[in-house]
Amino acid sequence: MKAPRGITLVTLLIALAVTAGLFWIATFGQAYWDNIEVNNVLKQAANMCYREHDDGNIRRFVFRKLHELFDEQVEDHGRIVTAMRIEADPDDLRIERSQVPAYVNIWLTYNRTVKIPFAGGTRTVQFVDHAEQDLSPVKW
Repeated sequence: MKAPRGITLVTLLIALAVTAGLFWIATFGQAYWDNIEVNNVLKQAANMCYREHDDGNIRRFVFRKLHELFDEQVEDHGRIVTAMRIEADPDDLRIERSQVPAYVNIWLTYNRTVKIPFAGGTRTVQFVDHAEQDLSPVKW
């Protein structure tokens, strides 16, 4: 019977894959978690379109919710200012309605800057989120 070989190539590859996965989670995990929150806000806005016909109100709702979720206090040259963790402008939100069939599509394009651990750099990740809702009347 052979003696155990110790660390093999397969063991080394698995350890490297686990390390790379943990590094990715540490770097980009919060950005993708924030993306889930943005998707939920867009779904709420799409559902609001069923009873709200003014796109300006929908736009204000989306950005109010985004500010509630992502505002944080940061220091800027000795001053404390409020900034959002995500970079989104009102022009980045697109709302399109169709009449036949009655449908709404909402797109939001935004950027999220993440810090790379151990390297000291930053990376900007762009997200394009979409939500849709059927607005045709419900027939019981």
